[in-house]
Amino acid sequence: MDELQILNLADAPEHTEQVSRWLWEEWARADGYTLEEIIFRTRHSMLRDTVPQQLVALWNGQAAGTVALWRNDCKTRQDLSPWMAVLYVDPAFRNRHIGQALQRASIEAARALGRYDWLYLITELEDYYEKTGWEFVGDAPVGHGHTEKIYRYPL
Repeated sequence: MDELQILNLADAPEHTEQVSRWLWEEWARADGYTLEEIIFRTRHSMLRDTVPQQLVALWNGQAAGTVALWRNDCKTRQDLSPWMAVLYVDPAFRNRHIGQALQRASIEAARALGRYDWLYLITELEDYYEKTGWEFVGDAPVGHGHTEKIYRYPL
């Protein structure tokens, strides 16, 4: 039987390099960061009782995806915090509802902190987060004349 487990990366540090590699390949490499810089950042995001936090999804013990809680993920909306960020599921593990499980885990991790009313996210995706209860807040400029959508989830 297949088993999904979601852990704080602080409790599964052996997956730090894999999680960092996903973050680097999906987002940071294009912005000029090295893998070593992202590993360093990830190691310093492995907190339990505050933000930032990095979560990892394990499918039968194998790293399958990740999500983070960050203080901010939108430079033009510094007034909002915390943010669900870098939701990623390895292509080999997609279509198993791991992304939705990671969303739920990030919501529960933010809720457990007991000091926030909302969890936020920013995305280019259309009609994905609405299906899991996120509320559209508005568009935010992200540079070069582009905007992305901000959503929030009640905690």
